[in-house]
Amino acid sequence: MPRRHRPGVSATSTLAHVEEVILATSGEDAFEVVLAVAATRLLQREARAVDRRAIGEVARRHGPLDLRVPDVDAALIARVDALLGRVLPPGDGTLAALDAVFESLVSRVAKGNKGQFFTPRHVIDATVRLLRPKRGELVADPSCGSGAFLGHASRVEAGVRTWGCDVDVRAVRIARLFALASGRAASEVVRGDGLHVRGPVADVVATNPPFAGRAPPAGFAIARVVRTPERDVLFLERALDLLRPGGRLGIVLPYNKANGHAYAAMRAWLVERARVFAVLGLPKETFLPHTSQRTFVLFAKKRAKVGAARGSERIAFAVSERAGKDASGELVLETDGRVAHDLDAALRELAPFLEAEGFHR
Repeated sequence: MPRRHRPGVSATSTLAHVEEVILATSGEDAFEVVLAVAATRLLQREARAVDRRAIGEVARRHGPLDLRVPDVDAALIARVDALLGRVLPPGDGTLAALDAVFESLVSRVAKGNKGQFFTPRHVIDATVRLLRPKRGELVADPSCGSGAFLGHASRVEAGVRTWGCDVDVRAVRIARLFALASGRAASEVVRGDGLHVRGPVADVVATNPPFAGRAPPAGFAIARVVRTPERDVLFLERALDLLRPGGRLGIVLPYNKANGHAYAAMRAWLVERARVFAVLGLPKETFLPHTSQRTFVLFAKKRAKVGAARGSERIAFAVSERAGKDASGELVLETDGRVAHDLDAALRELAPFLEAEGFHR
């Protein structure tokens, strides 16, 4: 039977404790303290205690992280380091756990107002496994947040190249930290508006763009068929622009883009430019506690030319019913400690179809 994440051990509760400790003993920004300590834990050359000197050394070696040595006493740094140690397991699990910490650190109000939400790691894993990036391919994310899609792609397949962009300065710093921690260059992540920053031609785009809000649609072809398009619609076009012909796309979108009457013209526009292979529906709890909006992952392949759709093209549909979260947004775990979701079953349905239909060719 599934069980809830144990209280007092989750990243959220640990961070709450860290914030209490910092606020009670200093006036420092909790984000800056945690980023400095976490970066030093991950990037220092020798395994030793995290202190102001060690943080300074890491800051000098990794300028793009813009680390600031906290103006706090040694005891507080040691205490924050010990608290982070509770949720940062050794090995591959460290980056996922640290990402959960930073998800709580980045202001929920600020992220929600932009319609940006951190993507659960099991959703990222399922998306990347279905996209199946290959050695030498470039994986791009024009709204990369903490860079989780990029990091996961590089761990799934050695030799994958990555490029990411995000407008949020804190998210970019986290993404650069994760890139360095996984042996990639911090320069692969740039700060800017992903709708307009010039990016490289990509073989794969894996992204979860902002769900809400609007941006000036000047220069976007889709604005001719969708009146006042939301940012996620513009990012859909942007993702296709980044892809080479034949490039593969995995993008998280709200449900209304799949079935809303107002977006029928958008869907017609899309199938002229991309072969849609699969749609994976996600439960409403997926992005809790930030939003209960239902979403889906669209898998498509950019056409060599516009308007090449054929009536014989098939699309596979799968629906996930277990989000791995409860109604409050807390993780729900199986007895073996894994997140209680059903995406593996969805992958068993979709993967053979994608292979047979030539999605990866």
